[in-house]
Amino acid sequence: MQRYFVKNESIIEMNIRISGSDFHHIKNVMRCSLGDLIEVVDEFGVLYTCEILGFKKDQADLVIISQQSQSRIRPKITIAQALIKKDRFELFLEKATELNVYEIIPTSFQRSIVKIDSSDESKKISRYESIVKEASEQSERLFLPLISCVKSLKTIKYQQYDHVLVCFEREDVSHHLKDVIKEISVNDSVLVLIGPEGGISPEELKFLQTKNAKFVSLGAQILRSETASMYVLSSFLCEWKI
Repeated sequence: MQRYFVKNESIIEMNIRISGSDFHHIKNVMRCSLGDLIEVVDEFGVLYTCEILGFKKDQADLVIISQQSQSRIRPKITIAQALIKKDRFELFLEKATELNVYEIIPTSFQRSIVKIDSSDESKKISRYESIVKEASEQSERLFLPLISCVKSLKTIKYQQYDHVLVCFEREDVSHHLKDVIKEISVNDSVLVLIGPEGGISPEELKFLQTKNAKFVSLGAQILRSETASMYVLSSFLCEWKI
């Protein structure tokens, strides 16, 4: 069944109303008919199986057939991903969502080629939210990843994380990711910083040292920025068997 995410305000007793782009997708893309079943997830991660009761001009009316609150482990891995070229950043958003990322912080580094003007930020974030929503529906997540506003390294709140990891493009650092993960509990909050194409500058590395960040190697290969994020998330999920 196709899955959709809704705000809790769209649920009234045993009925759910879906409008906007999701309504268009149900009616015109999936070509659903009266009596068809779809899945709906609310903001608390409750999964509803629903039957389509009818269509109005701009709204689909559903009735709840059953519901279940699932107790999946929800690891809190936040990726502070450097701003990179549009197609590569959007690929990162999609794949990070599929790999169960908790939060995404688009991050501006000194060597970031891509810059987002404040006048365009709202439009960009809206685009990012649309991508992770679609990826969440496809991968059958129960929660949408959080999308932060664009931040610089100095505006990230490092103190709110149990672990801060910086992925370093050379393997001559004292910690390899696979060893570090073994020291981290699935219940811990983790911030992982991924630099841009040109790497993290020496000044930024010194700053991150003041935040008790641990520098980790991803191996001998030099990975693209978006690939590094996928590698990290996959490694956590594999170690935690999620």
